[in-house]
Amino acid sequence: MIQSLWQQHSQNLLLAWALLAAVWLWAMPRENIRWIDRAYPVLPLGVVAVASSGQLAPGFLSDFLQLGLWLWLWLTVVWVISLIKRDASIMDIAYGLLLLAAPWWLYQHLGADGQASHLLLLAMATVGFGRYSLYILWRNLPHGEDPRYARLRQRSGARFWWWSYFQIFLLQGVVIWVWAIPLLFGMTSSGPIGFWHVAGALVWLVGFVFEAGADWQLTRFKRLRTDRSQLLNTGLWALTRHPNYFGQTCMWWDYSVFALSHPRGWLSLVPTAYVTWFMNKGSATSLMERHMAKSKPGYAAYCAICRHFSRACRPRHLNPRTQHESSSHR
Repeated sequence: MIQSLWQQHSQNLLLAWALLAAVWLWAMPRENIRWIDRAYPVLPLGVVAVASSGQLAPGFLSDFLQLGLWLWLWLTVVWVISLIKRDASIMDIAYGLLLLAAPWWLYQHLGADGQASHLLLLAMATVGFGRYSLYILWRNLPHGEDPRYARLRQRSGARFWWWSYFQIFLLQGVVIWVWAIPLLFGMTSSGPIGFWHVAGALVWLVGFVFEAGADWQLTRFKRLRTDRSQLLNTGLWALTRHPNYFGQTCMWWDYSVFALSHPRGWLSLVPTAYVTWFMNKGSATSLMERHMAKSKPGYAAYCAICRHFSRACRPRHLNPRTQHESSSHR
């Protein structure tokens, strides 16, 4: 369906995206906007321009653009559901489910040849994204709109219903699309399982242990705590303030290492470096840390002794009532 839609209506689809990008850019605030925020709307148009030149891997770019179209259609559906439910935080659930579905879509779209390395990549992605999706479903589904989205709804006022399509759904769609580049390289590489595949699988294992272990420790802590102001600072949370983000970053590096088996796989290092920035300094941790600083009185003291992302906390005494709660969000 996606392939025929792209082949028959690519020009109309590109025009539709160009109009959406223009509205997106026009609606952005004039102040406190980073250059990368303005890059999200125009990035697909840049990829189209490169693909149209026919000079750089036209087949690969065509598959990449079709993946983008697939994400665009599904996120539009999710946005409509969010309007009906008045709950934009269902994007968190959609994020995990789309990450789970994307490797399977790529596998089928690219021919599903049963090559061992492709099946290994598919298995790792399925276990990693599948566990994450189930966790987010269990954590978010019974509750209402996440407070972070509720605050954005309040700040945006009457325009939130249409602005959320751009700033929540399409933005994260572009992010997922860029992050999926290593998966596309991995699914189009040829040959038996080799060094890069094994190395990638080992990196994935480290990331999976960190992300799954951190989520398990946090869930257990929240069940046993006696005061909501307590902070978790033991186990994996004693190594970094964000072991779940660190673990997810490692798994994305696995897909990038895995992609090095492709002749052009080194290009996947660029989006994976972006993943690392996003999880470490970008939207993921910055939003969470602002929320934690407002809601947890002991968080500033915890930050003073514990590194932000990938370095261990300095061994200093911390009040046992000050133990850290975070969230396994992107």
